[in-house]
Amino acid sequence: MMGHLRDVRIQLLIVVGVLVLVDLAAIVLLMSPAGRSRGARQMAYEQLRVEKFEKAKAVAPAQDMDQKIVTAREQQVDFTRERMAARYSAMSEQLSHLGSEAGVSVTDVKYDAREEKGLPPGYDSIGITIQVRGSYEQDMRFVNAVERQKMLLLIDAVTFGGMQRDALTVSVHLSTFLRSPA
Repeated sequence: MMGHLRDVRIQLLIVVGVLVLVDLAAIVLLMSPAGRSRGARQMAYEQLRVEKFEKAKAVAPAQDMDQKIVTAREQQVDFTRERMAARYSAMSEQLSHLGSEAGVSVTDVKYDAREEKGLPPGYDSIGITIQVRGSYEQDMRFVNAVERQKMLLLIDAVTFGGMQRDALTVSVHLSTFLRSPA
């Protein structure tokens, strides 16, 4: 009888071992891509494709960054050279030229160096006050010309003064930046 129980015990251990191996094989199959349904695989593929597209889109601005930095520096140099005066006389010449084109007389040009925080080294903030005398149309032509010209001149205020005969006196307050000659 003892021999019979031992045979049954060995057979039961073999059956339990086979069942454990079958369970492990089923778990491995369910975890592998082959065990998932076609729809689940397609959905996972779509999700990965969308993630790849989003990451490529996020990284795209950083491509060729060293070339973009070189271009930005060149544009900054061009902007500074073309739009910011290096001398007070250049500002005066530009204002006189705009005045003569508009048919007004530009007088009482006053410059005021301002302290402005956050300005990069090599730049000074300048306030300019000028008196413009001409007809209303000529004065407005001058103001419009100042707004459209290349040199960086920002109009802060326009104050209308008295009118004598057909000439209107206008006080124009401007802001600009003076760059250090390089």
